[in-house]
Amino acid sequence: MIHQISLRTYFYIYFSIGLLSLVGHPALAQINFDFQQGKFLIKGQVKDVQTGNNLPLANIRITTSGKGITCDNEGRFAIYVSKSDTLRISTIGYLAKIIHVADIDSMSYYTLEIGLFKDVVNMKTITIYPYRDLDDFKKAFTEATTQNKVTVHGIAPPKYSNVVPKAKLTNPISFLYDRVKQKRAANPDFKP
Repeated sequence: MIHQISLRTYFYIYFSIGLLSLVGHPALAQINFDFQQGKFLIKGQVKDVQTGNNLPLANIRITTSGKGITCDNEGRFAIYVSKSDTLRISTIGYLAKIIHVADIDSMSYYTLEIGLFKDVVNMKTITIYPYRDLDDFKKAFTEATTQNKVTVHGIAPPKYSNVVPKAKLTNPISFLYDRVKQKRAANPDFKP
């Protein structure tokens, strides 16, 4: 006997599988399932020391085994460790921090808060010239032959005069005011 499945049933099945895979994905990213005898769970959050903001997607690596995890978007993590492990917490733009698990108080295993400092690099102030040095720039500036030539785009040079017209930039309100003022001067009875 052949069973016929409608398109609607296929849609519900594939949608349910896709939804379940998306819902379970964040949990897999947060906990490594390497539980073995002698290991215990540490939970916590990585934050910026100066601002107190959470640091999303910070990396936590166990230096002895090379395994590690990435924090979620709120900076939270959960990882199985043993007393002899050393954790290295790092993220872009911050100084990495090394923590020995043996130094962590057992009362804070589930509320561990790790603060990272920003990695600040101070650079000297520099000036960039389009020439090799300041002397070449001065020489090119003083020897320029097109100093007095100014091209204003949108204004055509005059046809019968050697005098370049002065660009008059006004806003629409000033234009209307000038127009009304001219009519009022010509006709004193003019009312706008």
